[in-house]
Amino acid sequence: MTTAVNNRAYCPSCQEPCDPSADTCPSCGWRFNRTVGRPGPSIVRPAVRPKIQCEVDLATTVDRTGSSERFQTGIPRTYEMIVSQVRAKARSVKCWLQSHGDLDEGQKPIIHTDGGTPDQAVKDIKKISYGGGGDPPEHHLDAVESLLKCVPWTADPSRARGAIIAFMTADTKPARSGISAAALGREINKKGILLYLVCEPTATLQELASGAEGLVFQISNNPDPSEMQKIAAQLAASIVATVASGATVPMTVPA
Repeated sequence: MTTAVNNRAYCPSCQEPCDPSADTCPSCGWRFNRTVGRPGPSIVRPAVRPKIQCEVDLATTVDRTGSSERFQTGIPRTYEMIVSQVRAKARSVKCWLQSHGDLDEGQKPIIHTDGGTPDQAVKDIKKISYGGGGDPPEHHLDAVESLLKCVPWTADPSRARGAIIAFMTADTKPARSGISAAALGREINKKGILLYLVCEPTATLQELASGAEGLVFQISNNPDPSEMQKIAAQLAASIVATVASGATVPMTVPA
């Protein structure tokens, strides 16, 4: 349920102000549980949940070709929702934001945010322009591989957890390096990095996700807050497991 202080309601997860009659928090997507017969917020605000004492390296790539133009509203909306939930759980979040185009048309990946704050990354993703490129499929595997190699991931798994989010439409062309989708996924998993694909699911992209033991979400202009909440939940579970045991293999959160 929501909580209230001085007649203002707050989300118990991210502590942001919210509508006491709402079912979910607009900032982090938290689902409110209401006591039967007692609608509205409680009269006592519980203690703020302590953040997990670990950092998150959050790297994102966005397909900026004309294929994604129809989702130019949903992509920043989804990203902001994810970032809001992750920052509510982790001690600190560093963001890398990349957009990728059609390599056959000379459209190389562009880094928009280089180890910046979540607020900066949210501003930058809203400025990405979509268009151009040849006909699908696109160079998604190259984009993910580029991000994997260029981000200075924190080496100590007890201090930070890495995650890649990829916004993609249409299918992917083979990677120019020759690595398969499944092998790239396994490389991501081997490095202890979590992978989330927000895309139009295809067989090849499913292979990428399966190799990385990642999650796949349907790209949309109206993202489901509860679906996006799974990303923050898996990150939090993985961080807790890492701090407790020093493991580098991500945990899987039950659906």
